[in-house]
Amino acid sequence: MPRNGEINQVFGVYKSLCCGAEIVIPENVTFPNCGLHVNLPTEWKNIAKAEHIPQVNELIGKKENSRKGNPAA
Repeated sequence: MPRNGEINQVFGVYKSLCCGAEIVIPENVTFPNCGLHVNLPTEWKNIAKAEHIPQVNELIGKKENSRKGNPAA
């Protein structure tokens, strides 16, 4: 598991093991310290293990399509 100060190898959403803080860390960016436990080692767990993490514009298109085909009432 990666720790603060290490370089991230895989883009993803990571969760700190100490307090459960979640952040997005791009590839080739240094893992940060936990905001609540600055002077302690922080381990980060990748919680979004996916081949592709959608971007906002991809999600907007899906939402509009689902509205057209499925009326609420």
